[in-house]
Amino acid sequence: MSILATTACALMLAIPLSAAMRKAWPPEAVSGKITMVEPERKLVVVETSDGVPYDVVVTAKTRIKSGDQAVTLKDLTQDMNKTVTVRLVPERRGDVAQSIRISG
Repeated sequence: MSILATTACALMLAIPLSAAMRKAWPPEAVSGKITMVEPERKLVVVETSDGVPYDVVVTAKTRIKSGDQAVTLKDLTQDMNKTVTVRLVPERRGDVAQSIRISG
């Protein structure tokens, strides 16, 4: 009975802690140049002007635009070294892109 009570208490503490951790990182915007696009892995790497690379996970919800036109992840392979702004949310699985906007 003591083991069951201890396990239940541990679970009760872990659930609010994991929910708080999921909300721990606010969305942010990163600007830089596209250095790599891997559509099969749903990955885009953006390098900022100070040389910091961001590996960004692209999901079905990610909006990708060039000007006013929607662009697919495969289309981004043609935009290597172009400047982009990525709105992303840091998560445990990596930085997840909400939007990618090609600007140059």
